[in-house]
Amino acid sequence: MNRIPFALLTLFLLLSLVSAVRSNEAPDITVKTANGWIIHVHSDISPLRINEMHSWQIKVLDSKSEPVTNASISVEGGMPDHDHGLPTRPRVTSEITPGTYLLQGVRFHMPGKWEYKFVITAGIRQEIGLADFEL
Repeated sequence: MNRIPFALLTLFLLLSLVSAVRSNEAPDITVKTANGWIIHVHSDISPLRINEMHSWQIKVLDSKSEPVTNASISVEGGMPDHDHGLPTRPRVTSEITPGTYLLQGVRFHMPGKWEYKFVITAGIRQEIGLADFEL
């Protein structure tokens, strides 16, 4: 009878440890906006791979390195060399910690140059970050 609660507690502690370690890792992508906001992207798969659906944690810091909370974030992008957009429609589904947002539904269907545009709206402020990367 006591083994089940112990097993659940152990699982919870392990997941908490993994989450804490992940947040301290270097981001997979870092973008700076025109007004000095920083966007750090941590993928739940690293390195990024082709044809694997995954999620990103997007941490947004203002020009004073403070977390940007209660923001709305949209993403768009694609492959400029192939003149097409993203193969999925990734969406931010929640703010998981202050200033860190969960983007779900990310997938890349082929190798090459990719672009992502992050549009962040917080109150009356809007910042745009552009990321270019190669897979």
